[in-house]
Amino acid sequence: MKKKIIAMAIVAAASGTAFGQSNVTIYGNIDMGYMHRSGSNGAVASGRTQQALESAASETYLGFKGAEDLGNGMKALFDLQYLIDPDVGGSPGFGRSYVGLTGGFGTVVAGKLDGLRYGVYGKYNPFTNYSIGNFASMTTQYDRAANAVAYISPSFSGFTLILATSTNTQTQEGALNGVHVPAKTAGGNKGDDRLFSINLIYANGPLSVDLDYETTKAVGYSDSRLYVLTTGASYDFGVVKVSGLYDVIKGDENSLIGGNIDLDGATAGLQNLGGLAAGQDYDRRNWFVGVEVPLNERARVLASYGRVKDRTLSDADASKWAVGARYALSKRTELYADYAQIRNDSNAAFAINPKGNSNGGGVGVKGVAVGMKHSF
Repeated sequence: MKKKIIAMAIVAAASGTAFGQSNVTIYGNIDMGYMHRSGSNGAVASGRTQQALESAASETYLGFKGAEDLGNGMKALFDLQYLIDPDVGGSPGFGRSYVGLTGGFGTVVAGKLDGLRYGVYGKYNPFTNYSIGNFASMTTQYDRAANAVAYISPSFSGFTLILATSTNTQTQEGALNGVHVPAKTAGGNKGDDRLFSINLIYANGPLSVDLDYETTKAVGYSDSRLYVLTTGASYDFGVVKVSGLYDVIKGDENSLIGGNIDLDGATAGLQNLGGLAAGQDYDRRNWFVGVEVPLNERARVLASYGRVKDRTLSDADASKWAVGARYALSKRTELYADYAQIRNDSNAAFAINPKGNSNGGGVGVKGVAVGMKHSF
């Protein structure tokens, strides 16, 4: 089982349009595009070319959210979001789902929550976290965490604090003991992937800054802790919005043993940890910069460039650049066109994946996507 690094946040959702209403708001998004992926370099094998019709620039989902006024400035809120594969009519399952309270003290929610680090990646990358241009798929990501609780503070002079934890980020508690080496006795909480995180956000006019720290550990296993420090920032000059992110991931030696961590961009042998020496810790750095240029009220162009620096494995670095365009037919309907390309070192195997995580789906090192999305 792959260990994923994640934290949680419900900021925009906790202050959405459903607030102040006693009824339920139905919302959603549908995206259909043509995507072509091909090419090889590094450890990405040649011979795989794929054409597909699918969601290529955003997730397709249907959601229900609402809030009830409880009096004295307090409200109960909920959100249920269901992911859909519109090309084949399949249903991958629930996205986020939570219930909570909000008031003058802030907001507290519990359930399956959006990933905080994942959210920071999407916030500061012009391609967000779902498109062939995204950078989130170039690192270990989990878009949402199960069994999670989060607290979002009120805003003070532009600052917002988020505290979050998960008793087991990936599945039901007690269900991960068998994925570790050696496996622990079934039942209880052995092997649970516990997570603790803190995120400080500053937003003031055109300036936005995020600082996120998180740590995750397998219950019952010593030296199995992973650490993440992520910072992102953006500034909107009007004629151009500039953004960037820097990320550090470190892990103890035993956090790599037994396949607990996904070395997503490494070759197959190294994914099974055969290339790691005894006593070797996990150490990776990620960064990207991006720009978004509005051409007029309807059209904008996007570009980004980023690199992965692997300090655990040799010759496993990679880079990715992307360019794209968006054209709004209305406030809810948008056309898109993207191109992205990855360059891998000899032991790196990053591939084009429109989904913002490394959980499969990557093909080739060059990709183009065109399509339309509509939100409601």
